[in-house]
Amino acid sequence: MSTPSSPSSTIVKLSPECQQYYQDVRIKNKYQGVVYKINKETNQMIIDKTFQNGCSFNELIQCFKENECSIIVFKYVVLNSPKLYFIYWGSETAPQSDKVLYSNAKLTLAITLKGIDVKIAGTKNSELTEEIFKERGTPKQA
Repeated sequence: MSTPSSPSSTIVKLSPECQQYYQDVRIKNKYQGVVYKINKETNQMIIDKTFQNGCSFNELIQCFKENECSIIVFKYVVLNSPKLYFIYWGSETAPQSDKVLYSNAKLTLAITLKGIDVKIAGTKNSELTEEIFKERGTPKQA
């Protein structure tokens, strides 16, 4: 008799489109960013949304929803230099099972997606402000 696997033991697989959309952001400049989502029925990471080139930082912030988790790759310009951000959003009010599932998926994506400049995580909006993005994307002075 089999038992359903718990979220902590579930391996999230990437759909073939995940890597393609990442390349569309990173290399082809087709999009400014992409929001990844987990299809809980298939335990597969899929594309939830894309950001058109020229979108505002406010459009990105709107994706950080209460009671939800998400993973976002977003190109943001700091000091006239585009930086590729890998963003993990795990709202402090999201269900614990979602946090565990997305945390596992974050590790899978972080290994798979090459060329990320900045990794950033947040559980509340105050942790993902534009000022923080600028600070994290600015090279440190020696």
